[in-house]
Amino acid sequence: MRVLYVSPMEYGANPAVDAVGQGLRSRLAEHGIELRVICADFRGKDWPGTADAAMLAGVRAAVDAIVVWVVTPDSAAMGATAAMRHHIPVITLERPHYPVSASLVYPNFNHGVYMAEHLAALLPPGADVAVIGGPGSVDDDELVLGLQRGLRLTGLRLVNDPEDPRYKNVTDVAEGGRQKALNVLADFPRLGGLIPYNDETMLGALDALRETGRLGEVLMVSRNGTPAAVQAVQDGLSAGTWDVDVTGNGQLLGDLAIRAIAKHEVLDGQCIAGPIGHMITPERAAHWEPWESRIPYRAFRPGLDE
Repeated sequence: MRVLYVSPMEYGANPAVDAVGQGLRSRLAEHGIELRVICADFRGKDWPGTADAAMLAGVRAAVDAIVVWVVTPDSAAMGATAAMRHHIPVITLERPHYPVSASLVYPNFNHGVYMAEHLAALLPPGADVAVIGGPGSVDDDELVLGLQRGLRLTGLRLVNDPEDPRYKNVTDVAEGGRQKALNVLADFPRLGGLIPYNDETMLGALDALRETGRLGEVLMVSRNGTPAAVQAVQDGLSAGTWDVDVTGNGQLLGDLAIRAIAKHEVLDGQCIAGPIGHMITPERAAHWEPWESRIPYRAFRPGLDE
């Protein structure tokens, strides 16, 4: 049996995206199921058509199931509909607006609230905080809503509009985070805290703080629990990264695919929630377990045939 994973970014562009695929691959391998990967990068000019094309390629190759990371609620609708019409189960990360076999949903809003609470415990009441938003994906938009709610609840002052393009990292990688952080630092000289929506953006923000001579002046928290972000916490450069158990989420996607194709369950659009996770603080970073220690890692070679 073969499962196709339609990744939303090129392999190697974002370690958290890759880690989801690694978790998926490892769980499928436990049941003798092979994984195939096609990268349909949401930053490309032909996306979301590339995601539809990837799923149609899976239909033609008669894969047993398709797993796709839904970037926006309507993306890949045509490809998913075609797969379901051919009785190929479709499993999504985040819930789309169209029918699929099952979905894994991040508790994004909760992540945002808890990240803001952690930052509030480290800052004086009423401190100025800026948020760097993401590219408008389902999970990032919900996370930013949770961050704004958490900042209001804790009495911190949000100084910018995270939806303003000047402060949104639509590239989802570090260099984009650097550029948006430079904008934030130029516009708000008295920041106490900065919340880049994910770890790659935080790493870019670190570069911006170095460039402007403000490293150590602004406390940051971010999300994903990537190895580089955990290292930044250990080095005292970040106040914390929210570990969502990225590889574990990939395994949960694998569980759904296994239920559909190996156990022949009719999932009927079922949604399951990923783990809420926890904040990696300097104390917890000392015993944080690297992703490649949690599961076997193997480089992907994109394509339907290995």
